[in-house]
Amino acid sequence: MNSLSQFRPVPRRAVVVAPMWRLIAAVLAFLAFSAAFAGTGALDRIKASEIIRIAYAPNAYPISFKDAEGVPRGYSVDLCRHIVTAVQQALGLDALEIAWIEGNTPRRVAAVANAEADIECGTTTMTLSRQRQVDFSNVVFVESGGILVKSDRGLRGLEDLAGRKVGVVPETTTERRLRPALIERGIELELVPIRDAKDGRERLIADELDAVAGDRLVLIGQVAETGKAEDFGIVDAKFSVEPYAFALPRNDADFRLEVNRGLAEVYRGGEIERIFQRWFGEDSAPTRLLETLYFIYGFAD
Repeated sequence: MNSLSQFRPVPRRAVVVAPMWRLIAAVLAFLAFSAAFAGTGALDRIKASEIIRIAYAPNAYPISFKDAEGVPRGYSVDLCRHIVTAVQQALGLDALEIAWIEGNTPRRVAAVANAEADIECGTTTMTLSRQRQVDFSNVVFVESGGILVKSDRGLRGLEDLAGRKVGVVPETTTERRLRPALIERGIELELVPIRDAKDGRERLIADELDAVAGDRLVLIGQVAETGKAEDFGIVDAKFSVEPYAFALPRNDADFRLEVNRGLAEVYRGGEIERIFQRWFGEDSAPTRLLETLYFIYGFAD
């Protein structure tokens, strides 16, 4: 054991005390750095560049798609254009350019999570697992899962798909909810990866698949594009509910506020009815659930 006598006091000259002004300067520098870091949200980036980057689905008619001229269109796209106007006004910009980014659901969510896109406007279901990567706007639509088949195959329910090939986009809520539904009902079939609903439809027509699983309305939109609705049917398979919302950067409350403000303005007025009928038919009307969501999220300013 060492005795206390072995420990000598440090000479006073060896202790260096920084002048107070240096300490204050260091603190101010840290605060300035923190403020600069905190100010790098989506609104700051958008204002500096005068560009907003939007990820969208090019083949999910009538929700989000690219028309013959290559212009993004659809229900979600129209809502996002209103959001762009709201953001432009909030930032006091004379103009705000849109940079469109194409991709399927996993790609769009990743684009927002990796700061490649500022917002995602497509057919993305808000889930808890996705909220580990991104935040979400308020709900913009409520959909259910469905399975597209050829009408001459005699397929009426999930049980009829046993032993068949069913196309599904990987890493989507459709895939994650369909698998346990099949296990629960003891149905064995082959799930085949597809790029998107359009790819699935084309492979179904070519008899490479027996069915295509996806969001019901998107599948109906794929049928409408063929002009041969009588050739297809939707299997009665209630295996999921899909609340659509727009993916946003995590922890960016200011941007999320402006996005929801833009949606609320559409929901409060008659514009949401015009958008809905534009894409789902003049005689169509939102479900009671969707009408309730429009009412709830039409916040007063």
